[in-house]
Amino acid sequence: MTGDRQTAFPRYAAAGIIAIIFVAPLLVALNTSLKTPAEVLDVLSLPAMPIFSNYAEAWDKIGRMFLNSIMITVPGVILSVFVGAIAAYPLSQIRGTAGFVIYLFLLTGMLVPDQIVQIPLFSLMRSLGLYNTIPGMWLVHTAYGVPICTFFMRNFFASVPRSMFEAALLDGAGHAAYFFKVLLPASTSGLAALAVIQSRAIWNDLLFALTLTSNESARPVTVALNALTTGLQVQHGLLMAATIVSIAPVVVSYLLFQKAFVQGVLGGSSK
Repeated sequence: MTGDRQTAFPRYAAAGIIAIIFVAPLLVALNTSLKTPAEVLDVLSLPAMPIFSNYAEAWDKIGRMFLNSIMITVPGVILSVFVGAIAAYPLSQIRGTAGFVIYLFLLTGMLVPDQIVQIPLFSLMRSLGLYNTIPGMWLVHTAYGVPICTFFMRNFFASVPRSMFEAALLDGAGHAAYFFKVLLPASTSGLAALAVIQSRAIWNDLLFALTLTSNESARPVTVALNALTTGLQVQHGLLMAATIVSIAPVVVSYLLFQKAFVQGVLGGSSK
């Protein structure tokens, strides 16, 4: 028993050190968000009196665009994950060279830098009447999320035992019934993991937000944060308060789906 504890101690110690390294920037940002401008220069010192007015001012500046980010991210995640799952299902069933070639073709979408398509994408969104609209951002994030979603879910679906598909066929289920009634419920951990990955990617997007929106009616919170860093003077307390507010939904979603996320990344219970 003592030997097991001695063996486990280095692992726990290493995990604790790594956790502190990752949490330290967040703690510094939280500490800075509660300071006056005069106290900000001493990064590691605690505030003499916490200043919560930074959060009120931050919400006044980013509140509208924070809500825009929610309205962009939630439907964008649902659509991209759903479309990716539909595309991944036939790829997981196709065996041989044909399926592999189609799979590689879809993956090429992950290799195209976003900057290359900014001008034609801008022109396309204007011609469709979707420039500076939230539905337009849904379309863009869904289109750019399909390759990674297909890649992720194809590998996850391929790990589901073939016997489940054969049993569903014996019970009279077709491909659609098997997909919606058997495969998707058996892949909840994979879908949850992919949703966390996609929500982080869409929430943190700045490039598409800057080029495809023009005012607060559709711009997400990342644009508001970027605006706080421009000018001759940066209010670090205000900036850190706005940053804490902006990352809260992503952190909360990860904490809520942490177990499913880990299971999904590792292949879930379906292997």
